[in-house]
Amino acid sequence: MIDIILATIAFVASLIVFNKKSIGTSLSIWKAIGLAILIILGSVILYGLTGARFVSIVFVPTIICSVYVSTLYREILTKIHERQKELYSKREVQS
Repeated sequence: MIDIILATIAFVASLIVFNKKSIGTSLSIWKAIGLAILIILGSVILYGLTGARFVSIVFVPTIICSVYVSTLYREILTKIHERQKELYSKREVQS
């Protein structure tokens, strides 16, 4: 039960933090995915070292990393969409 509560808190908190602040937007999407994989791998190793007792050690970093990567991806797609809209409007003005 505690694991589910911690996972929910991590999800909501990371959504709030990553949507309000531009944390790590300087990273490309591939670097962010690589960093997320390393963090998750580290948490799995730590989970194994603790005797496989605390599942939250894997859940919480995985949730935070997935929210980070998806937020970064959404920001990139939004920028691409705005740029395409801007280029399309410039093309209409010139016509």
